Amino acid sequence: GKNYKLQLTSAKEQEYNYLMNLYESPCGYFDRLTSNQEIYSFPDEDELKDLIPDEIIRSAEKRYGKKVTRQEFFYTIQLEEGFRRTDNIIYRATCPECKKCIPIRIPAGEYRPNKSARHLIRKNSSLELRITEEANDFVTEEKVLLYQNYWKRHNPEKDISKEDAFSDIAVFSGFEQGKNYCGTKNFDYYLDGKLVAVSVLDFALDSISSNYFYYDISPQILKRSIGTFSIINEILWTAEHGYDYYYLGYWIEGHPKMNYKANFFPHELLVNGEWITKSSPDCKTLQ
Repeated sequence: GKNYKLQLTSAKEQEYNYLMNLYESPCGYFDRLTSNQEIYSFPDEDELKDLIPDEIIRSAEKRYGKKVTRQEFFYTIQLEEGFRRTDNIIYRATCPECKKCIPIRIPAGEYRPNKSARHLIRKNSSLELRITEEANDFVTEEKVLLYQNYWKRHNPEKDISKEDAFSDIAVFSGFEQGKNYCGTKNFDYYLDGKLVAVSVLDFALDSISSNYFYYDISPQILKRSIGTFSIINEILWTAEHGYDYYYLGYWIEGHPKMNYKANFFPHELLVNGEWITKSSPDCKTLQ
């Protein structure tokens, strides 16, 4: 993606921007701050035809050696520029007061599991990975129940109905509004035939973006550190299958909910429009 840029005429840029909105809401991480986001409706293949001509797609197919959709091509560039997907929109933080939400990604081919990571790999060696690609299989009775229990752990004073759980899963899987990104898949983790975790991933041409993760809250699963394991496993899967990057969304330095994302080395941070590398925990300054 980094070698491709959409060269837009002013007319095409105006056409491209017509779906864009600036969205404000209370910040979910810092009290008394307002979150500002640049939001686009995720274009479908037909909407991208004028934006991405056939010759660019043919060039991409030659480079990647496979069939390429315009959505995949488009999202590869958007990830590179710091966007993420939720439901059928893509968004990027543009808060004028605060620049703490920093996109983070792992160059998968350079990642080497440390001692702690190797321990988690051994600890979870009994898990079975099944990859789900059909959108109809993203929301099942089994997954809805798993999500309800997961949600309850994080919201102990409330309950979530089956209908609301279905809707939530549809949102982060990207098809609640009737159209979805073609590259979304589920990595379903099973233990002894029982579903214990689901990772919602968006596949682009050269990268995989971690979108959402929910899991079994039973003590026997919690002691496995299955969330951290899933990241390790998916980074290794990314490299093994020829993808360059594993995107982890936004990282906020010092925030307890975000600290884990910076524990994988090397990682890259998008700062002032440029991806810069932090190669180890001892690297005090970004290089």
